[in-house]
Amino acid sequence: MQQQFDVSSEEGRHAKWPHEIFLINLIFNHVFVFCATVAVVGRFPYLPALVPVISFAIIGYILLKARQVAAGDQSWFIKAHWQIAAKRNRIFMLLLTITCVVTGGGLWLSKMMGWAKIPTIALISGVGLLPFMIVLLVLIVLGNESVYMARDGRLPEHFAEQSPDMPTVQQSQPIKELP
Repeated sequence: MQQQFDVSSEEGRHAKWPHEIFLINLIFNHVFVFCATVAVVGRFPYLPALVPVISFAIIGYILLKARQVAAGDQSWFIKAHWQIAAKRNRIFMLLLTITCVVTGGGLWLSKMMGWAKIPTIALISGVGLLPFMIVLLVLIVLGNESVYMARDGRLPEHFAEQSPDMPTVQQSQPIKELP
């Protein structure tokens, strides 16, 4: 369920920014850059480590900017969307940290135990990267939905109910999700 609010097109445009930055991180960095770095891993074996470094930098920017927007004089609608993006980024940061630890630990363990290359890659991909990619796909879908919600002046109902500084006079009837 979502709630529709009467916001200006300028507010909707500004409320989309955190979600668009998050999607750039997910799609460009974790899909395209990761595929490009894995393609040259034979020549540059540590290049794929650049992907989480870039990701943590983008996540850090979104979290810092969300704090600045929350303390600033932006409208409550823009603040709400920055907080939604910050919450998703915290979840993604935890997931990325766990994936990096599992992948790094698996590589270290395979080197220490003398495992072959193919079983090591299969184990790390199945245990560490596959769950990460599934959650990445879900976050891409949620991020796209949030961009359209921000543009159209909508918020998730559960978030709208929790927002303390939301003006109640601008609230209209909740709209039902399409099946």
